[in-house]
Amino acid sequence: MELKFDFKRGWRILFAVLIVIGLAGIIFGLLTNPARAWANILLNNYLFIMLSIGALFFYAVQYVTHSGWSAMFQRIPLAAGVWLPIGAIVMFLFYFGMHYIYEWTHPEALAYDKLLQHKSPYLNIPFFYIRVVIYFILWIGIAWWMRKLTLREDIEGTLHIDKHVKAAGAFLFAIVFTFTMASIDWIMSIDAHWFSTLFGLKNLLATIYYAVAFIILLMLWLQKQGYLTQMNEAHRNDFARYLFRLSIVWGYLWFVQYLVIWYANIPEATMYYVPRAQGEWSTLFYLDFALNFAIPFLALMNDKFARTKIVMIAISLLLLVGMWISLFLQIMPGSIGILQFGIIEISGTVGFIGLYLYFVFSHLSKIPLIPVNHPYLEESKHRHF
Repeated sequence: MELKFDFKRGWRILFAVLIVIGLAGIIFGLLTNPARAWANILLNNYLFIMLSIGALFFYAVQYVTHSGWSAMFQRIPLAAGVWLPIGAIVMFLFYFGMHYIYEWTHPEALAYDKLLQHKSPYLNIPFFYIRVVIYFILWIGIAWWMRKLTLREDIEGTLHIDKHVKAAGAFLFAIVFTFTMASIDWIMSIDAHWFSTLFGLKNLLATIYYAVAFIILLMLWLQKQGYLTQMNEAHRNDFARYLFRLSIVWGYLWFVQYLVIWYANIPEATMYYVPRAQGEWSTLFYLDFALNFAIPFLALMNDKFARTKIVMIAISLLLLVGMWISLFLQIMPGSIGILQFGIIEISGTVGFIGLYLYFVFSHLSKIPLIPVNHPYLEESKHRHF
C-alpha cells in the first residue's frame, strides 16, 4: 500500500493555470466592476473556509465519538482543512472591498438609518476585524494542534488518543460558537435589516454537509489512483449515510426558516425572501432547494443504490454546485442587487478551485495517507456489514 501521495508535476501545472485564470478574472473584475469582483472574492473565500471548517469538523467528530470505521481516511479531512491560513489572508485583504458589500460601513447610511445605528456597536469595522482575528486564531491554532498530535502519533505510537479527543472536543466547542458568529458577520450582515436566528446554525450544518461531499470525491479519486486500496463497500455505505442524514437536517433547517417567515408575513422578515423567491433570482432559489435537499434525499434513500461509486460521485458533485448556488443567493442580492453571471464569476471560482486543490494536494503529499499508529486502524481496515 502506498503511504505517501505523489503530487505529480502535471497536476501542479494544471492548478497553476487555474490560479492564473482566476487572477486575471479578478483583476479584470476589480477594474471594470469592483463591487461584483469583491462579492465574488467573498463568496469563493467563504466557500473554501466552509469546506475547511466542515472537513475539520468531520475529523474532530470521529475522534470525539471514538469512531473506528473512518480511521483509515482521517488524513483526507485533515488535508481538506488546509485553507484556513489562506482564508485569513484573503479576509484581511477584503478590508479594501467592504465598502462595496456592506451597507453598514457607509457613514451616510448610518446618519439616517435608525436600525443601522442600533446595530452599530456590533457592526462596525474595527470590531468586525477584532472578531475576524479571534476566529482565525482559534481555528488555525486548534487545527495546528490536531495536526501536530497526529504526526506525533505516527512516530511515537498510539499514546496520544486522549489528547486527540481533547483537541477535537476543543475544536467542536469553539467552532459551534465562532463559525455561527462568523457566518452572521460575513454573510447575514450583507442584508443588515434582516435577521434570522437559524441562519448561523444552518450555515454551520452546511459546512460538514458539503465537506463530506468533497471528502467522498477526494477519497474515491485517491482510490482510483491506486491509494486507499482497502476501502470497501461498507466504508462507502457509511459515507453515503452521512450525506443522506445531513441532507434531511439541511432540508429541515431551510424549510423551517422559510416557513416561519412566510407564515408570519412580517415585512422586515419577508424583505429577504421576496426578491429571491419571486424575482429574477427565483430559478436559483428553487434550484438551491432541489440540489441541496430534494435530489440527494431521493437518490440516497436506498442504501444499495446510494453506495455505488457513480451515485456517490454524481451526488457529491451536485452538492458542491448546490453549495455555490446557495452562497450566490445569500450574497449577491444584498450586495450587487441584480443577477449577473459571466467571466468574473467563472474565472474567480476557477482560480480559487486551483488554489485550494494545490494546497490540499501539497498537504496530502507531505504526510502519510494512512495514520499507521491510529488505535482503530485495524477496525477500519476490516470494516464490513
